[in-house]
Amino acid sequence: MSKTLPSRVLLVSYGPHPPLAESLAAAFGRLGVDTHIFHAWRCNTWFDRLIIHPVNHYAHSLRLVPKSVDLFAGHPKSHKEWRSKQILEVQRRYQPDLVLITGILRFKPEVLQELRQSTTVFFWFTESEKRFAEVVQELPFYHHIFVLSSLGVERARELGFTNVSLLQHGVDTSLFRPLELPQRYDWCFVGQWHPRRQQYVEGLAKVSQRFVIYGPRWRKHNLLRPAILSRHKGRGLWGEELVRLYNQTRVVINISVWADEAQGGWGVNQRLLEAPACSACLLSDYSRDAELLLTPGQHFISARTLPEMQEWLAVLLADDQLRQKIARQGYERASQVRNYDHLVAEILNYYSPNRFF
Repeated sequence: MSKTLPSRVLLVSYGPHPPLAESLAAAFGRLGVDTHIFHAWRCNTWFDRLIIHPVNHYAHSLRLVPKSVDLFAGHPKSHKEWRSKQILEVQRRYQPDLVLITGILRFKPEVLQELRQSTTVFFWFTESEKRFAEVVQELPFYHHIFVLSSLGVERARELGFTNVSLLQHGVDTSLFRPLELPQRYDWCFVGQWHPRRQQYVEGLAKVSQRFVIYGPRWRKHNLLRPAILSRHKGRGLWGEELVRLYNQTRVVINISVWADEAQGGWGVNQRLLEAPACSACLLSDYSRDAELLLTPGQHFISARTLPEMQEWLAVLLADDQLRQKIARQGYERASQVRNYDHLVAEILNYYSPNRFF
């Protein structure tokens, strides 16, 4: 970690879930760094919510204009224009030594340029590498770029960006922890509906029907599949309720949305550490970057295909000793390998007063 810490850090949050900004703020706070969270997703106007968004939505749905076209581009009451104005006001008032922007927010170029000239600006791209093209035009404005996957790092460097490095998720061990609750479910999955996830859930349901699903859009796509619909329990699950579910489940399933059957994926989501940190046995699809944190076969089980995941689920449910061994070893590793203090330390390795000025 650098010897000199920033006095004030502005964290720019792209959404309420997962609460990355809150966990980062707590870690910065443990170092004595003052933090302020700018909730960009909240920064909107009634005109955008009631007029701009619905009109654009129906224009795209009816194919009146391509999805790439914004009928209100540049309107002062649009979400992008309004949040761009508001973040500059916050920056001028708060005077941070470091601004950390997460997710995909699409601030105006002139706004990013002003931020860059006023302070140190870091960016953490926390999405799939498949969406990397959406932020390429913004990258020149950042002093340093953190990417969630190794493939994303490679793509940024191929484009000529040298100020880029891998930054994987951490786990909040004060929240994700063993509770020693009775196990009610054979398996569970928490996450938004996706065609690939639908395929896997249907396949795993053939192994055991004692499961639950949480996440948006599942009901819409399973109205004619009562076996799946009846086990969908809510649009989302976060915080203490998510911890309780993991503790009540024999096998937690992780199905990414960027992997494919032939090659698997690269980046890893938060389930990789959060489920084992609850002393739950994790069964995940394959990701190359997962092995940078946990060892497959020792700390969790990795499956490259749906048939392989079905086989592993059957084995883990039938073999209590093996399942409990994986869960115990996973907990011992996940609870130590990478928390938010580690994550913040990595970020601050790239910070130094006046380094970029």
